[in-house]
Amino acid sequence: MEPTSTTASSDAKQDGQRFYHAQPNSYQLIFNLSTDEMECIAHLDVHQGGTPPSSDQIMAFLATDGISIGVSDDAVAQLLVQALPGRSATYRVAAGQPPLPGEDGRLEYTFCPLEPPPPDNDKDTDDADDAIDFRSVQQFINVDADQEIGRIIPPSNGTAGKTVRGKLVPPPPGKPLQLKLGKNVRIAGDDDSLLIAEIHGRVKLDGDTIHVVEEYVVDGDVDFAVGNIRFNGFVEVRGDVLDGFQINASKGLKITGNVGNCRLISPGNIEFCGMDGQGKGSILCGGNITANFIHESAIECSGTLQINIELINSNVRTRGAVYAGMLSGGSCIALEGIDVKKVGAPSGVKTKLHAGTDYHDLERLQELFAQLEVLHESISQAKDMDELHRLTTEKQRLTSSIVEVRKRRPPNANPKVNVRNRLYEGVTVQVGGSVEEFTAQLEGPLSLIENSAEGGLRQVALSELSVHADEVERAYLDDQQRRLAEQAAAQEAERAAAEADEAQQPEAGTDNQDTQPADP
Repeated sequence: MEPTSTTASSDAKQDGQRFYHAQPNSYQLIFNLSTDEMECIAHLDVHQGGTPPSSDQIMAFLATDGISIGVSDDAVAQLLVQALPGRSATYRVAAGQPPLPGEDGRLEYTFCPLEPPPPDNDKDTDDADDAIDFRSVQQFINVDADQEIGRIIPPSNGTAGKTVRGKLVPPPPGKPLQLKLGKNVRIAGDDDSLLIAEIHGRVKLDGDTIHVVEEYVVDGDVDFAVGNIRFNGFVEVRGDVLDGFQINASKGLKITGNVGNCRLISPGNIEFCGMDGQGKGSILCGGNITANFIHESAIECSGTLQINIELINSNVRTRGAVYAGMLSGGSCIALEGIDVKKVGAPSGVKTKLHAGTDYHDLERLQELFAQLEVLHESISQAKDMDELHRLTTEKQRLTSSIVEVRKRRPPNANPKVNVRNRLYEGVTVQVGGSVEEFTAQLEGPLSLIENSAEGGLRQVALSELSVHADEVERAYLDDQQRRLAEQAAAQEAERAAAEADEAQQPEAGTDNQDTQPADP
């Protein structure tokens, strides 16, 4: 006979609670609740020939036992599928909602730390290489003085969970950020959560201490592991800089080893052992450059170049002076003068030296002459007098601009080239407005300056670049004038002596006549 009622009971055990629901001779249903009440495991045992409870009955049993959170309809259905007459089944039919722990306090940077340098459009690469620049791997943050570095985000409280019986489970709170202020960092804001840089530099997180430092040291080569460097401070590389990489350092750059086909940029001084630019390497320097050698590179500099051994097949433009052991091939424009031991080569390689002119003015002249050439073409094709008058007026303006640029003479301009050992055939020297191409070897030591009296170049005794060409020219002209004056004085003295001698000759003749005896 089928029973018409069920019995229910419960008991407590060490690992949780247990709830019993049974229908005699039909089934026994047990709900096992974990100690923390975060899950409910159902065990259904159906007697042989018995009938299992329905899904709605099981849901009602769970509700009666206070189990209402995280109940799974699918789990209940699977329990009934498995628990056939004469068999039993066990399933987790309810799971609580675990608490979400609070987030730990953290440092949130104000801006993205990655700042890759601009792409090099001159690279001979395909589209795939352009899509992924493996040299841009810089991971530090550049900051300026008084710039906000980031904000300290406090920890959060998290979200409470619920047991299967609806009890709240408190979440573990997040841990506060343990951050110490290091060098050149201060806090700000009403809640002292803002971090402010006190100097230009890079952000360095050293353990639990945050600094802003002015130096970035690469203890080895600049390669794909380091990548391009763009740093708001001083960079020191204790190795080589491999081909294709770029370093931009706002306060100076020192490289212990050699540099390949690279791009070096700094408003400060740049120092390295040597550079083989392979026709593509370049340097942009706002200070002085010091190196042992530079080959096949383009150099633009605001200060002095000190190249101890050789400067070969390079194009140099500087507003300072150039000192080199050997300067051969390419061109060199130096506002404050050029001082070399040897210039050119025995093979007669073409080498151009231009001292005493600002390269910016030369570039401006090239622009003006290009505009003038186009204007001449337009004048030849003028269609009416109005157009011709307008073009002629523009030509006069361009011509005046050219004259103005040519007359410019910066205070530190020194049109002077020092040759300490030898100048080879094939070298062209321009000092000021005078140019000469040498077709024969010239032996030093000597200084080449502008001949202000006769035009062309003047060869004078060697003097340091600290002695201005104008001083040398004035001293030369003064010496020449002194020599001419001395020569004129000597000639005048000789002439006066001769006249005196002539004046004395008649007197001597008269005396002789007075003493002659009379004729018999």
